[in-house]
Amino acid sequence: MTEPEVAASVAILNKHGIRFVVVGGQAIARTAATTTHDVDVMVATDDFAKTNSLLREEEDLTFDWGNDQTARFRIRSLGGVPLDVINAATFSGTRPGEEFFRFLTDEGSTETDGVAYATPEVVWYTRLLTKRWKAYAEKIVTNVIDGVAAGRLKTVDQIAERFGTEATIRTRLAYVRAELDRPDIEALIRRP
Repeated sequence: MTEPEVAASVAILNKHGIRFVVVGGQAIARTAATTTHDVDVMVATDDFAKTNSLLREEEDLTFDWGNDQTARFRIRSLGGVPLDVINAATFSGTRPGEEFFRFLTDEGSTETDGVAYATPEVVWYTRLLTKRWKAYAEKIVTNVIDGVAAGRLKTVDQIAERFGTEATIRTRLAYVRAELDRPDIEALIRRP
């Protein structure tokens, strides 16, 4: 079942013919319990500026802020729920942004109810490349506690190798793995 926030975002994006993949907490919610109401979508680098321009004219959205990586809108009909539009180039490392978006659509997402959602590995990869990566590392630990297999961290490392971000990602993955190895955390992890 598609969450109302996602359904509203999808309707707006489809209305304007925008190519996107749902990332962030709404994507993780396909695999593990999470409490998120905002919607994060990644768009192709070539479409980022045009997408922001189109969405600024959308009557059900208000523009909050933006830069060359992310633009935040709020969905009026849902009381101001945030819709973050993210430029794929932000996570493409040494490769072109279009290449990361192609990877995301071809290999790093699955479709549910006609909507593409990023896999947990891709969400984790993107989260670990942000300035607030430590806060997101804690969310990754929570995702594992809630049932996402910790073995998927290996794929995060493979994505980093593919896009030339392995030096950054490996250090941050080491932090996540150390947190997962703590006895108090290990005791909480669901084992099959």
